Amino acid sequence: MEIAFLMGRSFTDEHRMPEIARLLGGRGVTVKPLHLGDQVMDITRAQVDCDLGVLMHGSDLAMSVAADLDRAGAPLLNPYPVSALLRDPIVTSRVLQAAGVPVPETLVASHASQLLPALDRGPLVVKPYRRSRAHGTSPEVVRDAAELAALGPIEEPVFAQRYHPLDGPPRKIYAIGGELFGVLRRQPERPLFPLSRELTDLARRCGAAFGIDLFGVDIVESGGRPYVVDMKSFPSFRGVPDAPRRLADYISAAAERVLRGEPIVAADRRVRGSRFGDVLRALSTTLATPEEQDQIHDLLEEFESPPTLRLVERAAPRRPPPRARPAEAPAAPRVATYSQGMHGFGHIRRNATIAHALRASALHPVILMIAEAWQAGAIPMPAGVDCVTLPGLRKEQDGALNPRFLDVSDQELIALRDGVIRDAIKTFEPDVLLVDHLPLGAGGELVRTLERLRKRGRTRCVLGLREVLQDRETVRRTWTAQGYVAAMRHYYDAIWIYGDPAVFDPVREYDVFAAVADKVRYTGYLDQRPRLDFAGPQAAQLVADLPPGKLALCVVGGGVDGHALAEAFVQTELPADTSGLVVTGPYMPSEQRERLRHAAERQPRCQVLEFLPDPVPLLGRADRVIAMGGYNTICEVLSFEKHALIVPRVDPEPEQWIRAQRLAELGLIDVLHPSELTPRALALWLARDLGPAPAAHTRIDIGGLHRIPSLLGELLGVPTAALAPAPVSAEPALLPVSAAL
Repeated sequence: MEIAFLMGRSFTDEHRMPEIARLLGGRGVTVKPLHLGDQVMDITRAQVDCDLGVLMHGSDLAMSVAADLDRAGAPLLNPYPVSALLRDPIVTSRVLQAAGVPVPETLVASHASQLLPALDRGPLVVKPYRRSRAHGTSPEVVRDAAELAALGPIEEPVFAQRYHPLDGPPRKIYAIGGELFGVLRRQPERPLFPLSRELTDLARRCGAAFGIDLFGVDIVESGGRPYVVDMKSFPSFRGVPDAPRRLADYISAAAERVLRGEPIVAADRRVRGSRFGDVLRALSTTLATPEEQDQIHDLLEEFESPPTLRLVERAAPRRPPPRARPAEAPAAPRVATYSQGMHGFGHIRRNATIAHALRASALHPVILMIAEAWQAGAIPMPAGVDCVTLPGLRKEQDGALNPRFLDVSDQELIALRDGVIRDAIKTFEPDVLLVDHLPLGAGGELVRTLERLRKRGRTRCVLGLREVLQDRETVRRTWTAQGYVAAMRHYYDAIWIYGDPAVFDPVREYDVFAAVADKVRYTGYLDQRPRLDFAGPQAAQLVADLPPGKLALCVVGGGVDGHALAEAFVQTELPADTSGLVVTGPYMPSEQRERLRHAAERQPRCQVLEFLPDPVPLLGRADRVIAMGGYNTICEVLSFEKHALIVPRVDPEPEQWIRAQRLAELGLIDVLHPSELTPRALALWLARDLGPAPAAHTRIDIGGLHRIPSLLGELLGVPTAALAPAPVSAEPALLPVSAAL
């Protein structure tokens, strides 16, 4: 076995190379030191005839040689793409931040004077941009304009991070394979310190972000919180006990893996969720040319591929054509949908309804839904549609995201979901990705996927939105601050608004759509009656078991804040010819559901159901509906043209109140402000003669499911003729039990 060390000048003793070489030699390994810079080199004749090259130096010359060797197929430790990326502090900071690693606020400027406004918020640490030029140059803490000017000329770009006062000496964590070592810096003896669980997790997350387990990270602690301020591919490992032996063991094992055709990093320590996809986005802030970005992109793809695939690609042209699908595969287009979950079933149910309409159209696409696991398993899916499931998230009242079930941090869960989404889209290769509601996904989990799709240019991305988002000021503030406006411009080819602009026009109401108005298509509201086709036997049997006579139905969406309405309903005196049914939703707290059951026991004509996979058959059967004002519930009421009393949520989000007011002005629903909610108010409404059912189908556009297949065909360049299913009859669907069955 032969191993080459790519090193600096011969008079340097890098990483105790002689001792490592001696230990490897004792195992029968031949070590070839390549001292870069000792003499002029003819790159065209530079060959490393060895089983493994070890990149020990980060100079421009070393990286240039490593790049040529990598193109020639020589395996390098650490892999060249990783070493190249870690040499750029801007990219490193962005990738670590995307992986959930705490890093200081990082700033990049073309001139030092541009940092002056940032100094108003506190001191900065100004660092050399190129690591190879940092020898003998220490980061400078700058507190004011005078200290910034005293730095003198700084080579562009200017790189700075927010200064955090240290709780103690700076710390270094070294990783060699599965071992981690904490070393205090700026101490002559470089003593070890015990790693806490938090620091251990932090270090492993850094390695996972780049898919390596041989590295060093610099950490400072301030106010009891750690920050990663630097990461290096092959550091000095100074202070690590018996470092030469440990490194010799690691390098020898890596070479043996290469000989066996395995990845350089051990399979049990590689993390599938590494953040290489974020690199291309990070590179947009660097000085890399488009050609250099393409080259790095190719290297990343090569590094992420299995060894056998890499060998084939090295013999092929650098930019292979798109992968052709097998001849026997169906020619139908592929559509992927994304629902973020977190709340009720509105988002996934909306995508499932659209999937049903698309499957019934002439396009007959292959559809893969991406949704939270417990939601995907709880509602009926159309035939020919399948799911990739995500672990559950919960959105708190203050907007924070927390795992719904798993005992992990929110950052870990987002990273896990991110990886699942990216792998699914990368494998499925959809022609169209339909994203519901959040342009960047929950916690930004779609960013890597959207970046990759935009880079490839093969997938059309569509953002699907309900008609009312929130009040105007909240939308303007949050959509701008969270990057949604920029995301709509950069990532999305079309924006489908599931509503009728005659009721509420978000382009006119919200200025955030001004720059993307040409991408907007109004579909009309989504007719929910086709859901009867796949509601399932449970709902049909429930309808069949209902007592004869009129039915007053109370639905409260997911139920998380629907207890007040449900409680008022079960206490309402129903008309003599009417029975009552309330569906609590899966998110209503168990103690509240229990109180409702006890209250319903005193009402012989009132039942309480916890959850129904699809309540649409009940809507078809009901004579009166009392409900909250979520988008899907409103669509159900309009689709079946029911007399409905809407008691919308008004706080903290006024979306339902805005929607309910607009529809009430058109005479399609009645509205009761939640502050006026009482059992008597409900009883009075139920006792009133409301006249004929509201003619929603003739007043507003409810043809969304008829129109969406044509919009999809427009994106795919398919003629629109005969794409959509036959429109559902506009006659009111006052179904008897036999029709519902």
